[in-house]
Amino acid sequence: MGFRVRMYGLMKSFFAAFIGFVAMWGGLFGAVVPKGLKPGDGIAIVFPASFPEESEAVIGEAANKLRKKGFKVKIAGNSRLRHGYLSGTDKQRASALMAAFKDPEIKAIWCYRGGYGCPRMLDRLDYKVIKENPKILIGMSDITALHAAVGKEAGVVTFLGPNVKDIFGPDRKKEVSYSETELWRGVMAMTYPKKGYLIPAKDGKPLKSGLGKGELAGGNLSLVVSLIGTPWEIDTKGKILVLEEVNEPPYKIDRMLNQLKLSGHLDDPAGVILASWKGCQTKAPESSLSLNQVFEEYFGDKTYPVLVGFPSGHIEDQTTLPLGAQAELNSTQKTLRILEDPVTGL
Repeated sequence: MGFRVRMYGLMKSFFAAFIGFVAMWGGLFGAVVPKGLKPGDGIAIVFPASFPEESEAVIGEAANKLRKKGFKVKIAGNSRLRHGYLSGTDKQRASALMAAFKDPEIKAIWCYRGGYGCPRMLDRLDYKVIKENPKILIGMSDITALHAAVGKEAGVVTFLGPNVKDIFGPDRKKEVSYSETELWRGVMAMTYPKKGYLIPAKDGKPLKSGLGKGELAGGNLSLVVSLIGTPWEIDTKGKILVLEEVNEPPYKIDRMLNQLKLSGHLDDPAGVILASWKGCQTKAPESSLSLNQVFEEYFGDKTYPVLVGFPSGHIEDQTTLPLGAQAELNSTQKTLRILEDPVTGL
């Protein structure tokens, strides 16, 4: 009897360990899924792109706001390093980011800001280490390049969402914003499971009605285009492609979408979300195509669903999207449903 009890206990422990292994390390079965965040876990605030113009005290206050949420916070060592418009040299920024991935106390890596610089250091990252230490990576704008590279090289689900300064910076407008609520919903273990979670686009408009399923991919249009021809070029086939931009006139949006078209990236995605386009409307309508005309010319004849307007990108109220996770776009109903858990509840 005692032998059977011991064997049952061993088998139960083995099965639980195996399930955890598949959830975290399931690169052979799908995306690698990081552990969900819990109070008391460590968060690293990193600076992989532009130099933060805020003072050390302001950055420290943002870290303190996170600590008041119950997290342990470390600020990357390159926060005060400056190399022109960058937060340190490529080597310094890459080294600081890899230090966060290697740190066993860190469970989430949250970019302070975007700007420019991430593509410059993609060839300096150790993707084997990143895959062996899957952590929640959060950020947007220039961070699109990191999402693409980490997803392609390590197969890890990453999170396209607000940067630290967007929520805890000096321009914070609300004590608890929609962006913050959506972020915690996406990455916290206590909100596990997330399978079936629905994100509505109340201001969205279907350019092409329909239903599409696939992995979420994309981010900022400029960055997606800049990766074409590199080892970290985004494969859009069968994916739900999310695109957004800020402060670019329609002719520049046109030029970038044309590059996506000519390179085949608009041929066969499962669907396209044309998210937010703050500051991208023309100021001279008599001599320009409108943004909607540009979208119509590139997507009007497509057979896959296309939704214009979605709470992602350079806007105050943005959701957090798990890139690399399966989702379903219903452009007719103006919704996006997350079909699998982007973090484990372990």
